[in-house]
Amino acid sequence: MAICVALQSDGTLIPTGQAVDACTGYVLVSGSEHSFYALVHQAFATPTPEQAAGWFVGTFGLVIACYVAARMVGSVVSMFK
Repeated sequence: MAICVALQSDGTLIPTGQAVDACTGYVLVSGSEHSFYALVHQAFATPTPEQAAGWFVGTFGLVIACYVAARMVGSVVSMFK
């Protein structure tokens, strides 16, 4: 459960009692909440240009490979007609 805390001048944290959505200090979250937020951030992160190019080339290569395989199978099948 997240709580709103304030940083004291001596470096200690004290709970402020404010709601998390109206917190003027810092929000302290548990380890499980932090891991969930990290997972969501990683899932929706923008890919790097190298990753985007890899997905494009991989998908395009798969389409071309399927086309070439279908063309070869079609030419073999047409020999038996």
